[in-house]
Amino acid sequence: MKERMTSVDVAAIQSELGRFVDARVEKSYQLTENEVLIKLYHHMHGKANLLIVAGERIHFTEYPRPAPERPPNFPMVLRKHTKGGVITGVRQYDFDRIVEIDIERGGEEMTLVAELFGEGNVILTSGGEIIAPLKRKSFRDRRIKRGDRYEYPPSNENPLELELGGFKEIFSGSDSDVVRTLATKLNIGGTYAEEICLRSGVEKNKDVSVVGDSELERLYNALSSIASSIRSGDIDPQIVEDDGKVDVVPLKLEIYQDMKTSDFDSFNTALDEFFSKDEIQELEEEKKNKYREKLEGLEGRKKGQLGTAKKYMNQYHEGIEKGDLIYAYFTQLKEILNTIRDARENYSWSDIKDKFRQAKEKELEPANIVKEINENKGELVVKLDDKQVTIDIRKSIEKNAQKTYQKAKKMKRKSKGARKAAEKTQELIDELKKKDIEEFKTREIPQRKVRKKNMWYDKYRWFKSSDGFLVIAGRNATQNEEIVKKHMDDNDLFFHTQMEGAPAVVIKSMGKKIPETTKEEAAVFAASNSNAWKKYYSTDVYSVSPHQVTKTPESGEYVGKGGFVIRGEREYYRNTPLKHSVGIQIQEQTRVIGGPPSSIKTHSEYKINLKPGDTDRMEAAEKIQKHFLQTCKPEDRDLIKKIAKPTEIDRHIPPGDVEIQNADSS
Repeated sequence: MKERMTSVDVAAIQSELGRFVDARVEKSYQLTENEVLIKLYHHMHGKANLLIVAGERIHFTEYPRPAPERPPNFPMVLRKHTKGGVITGVRQYDFDRIVEIDIERGGEEMTLVAELFGEGNVILTSGGEIIAPLKRKSFRDRRIKRGDRYEYPPSNENPLELELGGFKEIFSGSDSDVVRTLATKLNIGGTYAEEICLRSGVEKNKDVSVVGDSELERLYNALSSIASSIRSGDIDPQIVEDDGKVDVVPLKLEIYQDMKTSDFDSFNTALDEFFSKDEIQELEEEKKNKYREKLEGLEGRKKGQLGTAKKYMNQYHEGIEKGDLIYAYFTQLKEILNTIRDARENYSWSDIKDKFRQAKEKELEPANIVKEINENKGELVVKLDDKQVTIDIRKSIEKNAQKTYQKAKKMKRKSKGARKAAEKTQELIDELKKKDIEEFKTREIPQRKVRKKNMWYDKYRWFKSSDGFLVIAGRNATQNEEIVKKHMDDNDLFFHTQMEGAPAVVIKSMGKKIPETTKEEAAVFAASNSNAWKKYYSTDVYSVSPHQVTKTPESGEYVGKGGFVIRGEREYYRNTPLKHSVGIQIQEQTRVIGGPPSSIKTHSEYKINLKPGDTDRMEAAEKIQKHFLQTCKPEDRDLIKKIAKPTEIDRHIPPGDVEIQNADSS
């Protein structure tokens, strides 16, 4: 594939560049190490981008590369001297790959020299003195440096102006073959040298010493025909293809007659299409690849952060469960510790272990729950239900439970930190996507404003029933006690499940009769926010009046933190289904809400339904946010982005993994 213009190409484009004589220079840029772009405006032809690639080509382009944010020194010098100037002339120097552009500004005359041979250069001169070069260079016979005089490189014969006598003289002084003599001595390059041989019918590899006068005349006539077309501007530009692009030429060439060709109205357009279009497409593809790599890197980071958050949250749930189990086995554990402490006064650790081993073999309680005694660490390993729990022998059962809860809460904080980090990463992802204008273009639509008041019950789990009653529930043992002690009034109703790890749920009556629909919704809320969500699809729920709920145990009983004693008759809601919805409320306030599907359907503009499943809560929260953003009205999009962040949605999801259902199912 052709990589640079030939001297013939430069001669052919000279007249097309000359159409922009009288154009005004607007601004200059350096796009890459070798590329200079000059923006022009002509009163007849309008705006144009003149591209000079040092050592390769010069033409107008419709595919300019983006300019760097911080321009190098050279384009700044060009702007200083040429901005606002007028182009007064364009010419090829002595049939070489050199184009000179004359610019006049404020009475100062300058010449911008584009060298398209070798490594190339772009040089601004005034009165023959170099004002600034794109590259500082030193050669054997000349030096390109600011302040020096500009010297042209040694030149060859101009074949466009050559007479027959001069042509014959060149051949007489050559010791090579025909095609090499034409290519090098006349500076026309290999392509046009072969074309002249083909048109003249002279064998290209024939030694010049045996070429006769008639053959020289035919060669000269073929050269003259090409020269005449170039001088007159009677050209027929083409791009030549043969399993890919091969060449771009200003004339129809016989050497390409068996190849596919595409015709163009101007040589400039053909050059731009041949060189620039593919180059820009490659650049865009490279840019997209970098974009994808960065996006994949951020998404990988976010996935890792969410995985860490999930791991910590699992440790939190396990820690809370172990703390609850310590209280559930309070009496047995206390008896075991007392036994060990009493035995230490008279027995060695080896004897104590033997006695526990014997008691376990006989399946005697409470020794049968002891798995291991590690005296070096002062630890007792016990199996409570299906969980292995470590007890510090030196501390009380209450202190052990407290330590377990504290460790679990630390895991929850770490999980929250990892999720916040994932949110920050998501913000970087969103920011990156916004920069990809074509793929993430959005319409300008007036957006709703956020309307939200901070309510006293926001820190709890809560929902408004279909009938408008507030229902609140504790997120942990401390909140369970707060709700019962501070917020449960005489006419309210208390709901709870039969299993451990369930919240205290209270319907606030506000002095009104509580409808059955609200009671049923409260039962679903109590069931769905209990540990049943992690294991079952339904559970039994009961309700009682506030006076039936107490912290005072019967003699010999123990009530742990967040637990209560219920006395009297209970109203049961058997096999209460586990189902939950998350919604976006907009009209009354703008906020995320969660609760039984029937209540959320009443109070939200957008909702999605959940049931127990195997999708991590945070992952589900992200999918829910994505669903809301995809299905919402255009004017609600920004509002949902602001209020429905995954961490906020997560606050309104039951305590366990989920399955997302159809948003319209009941």
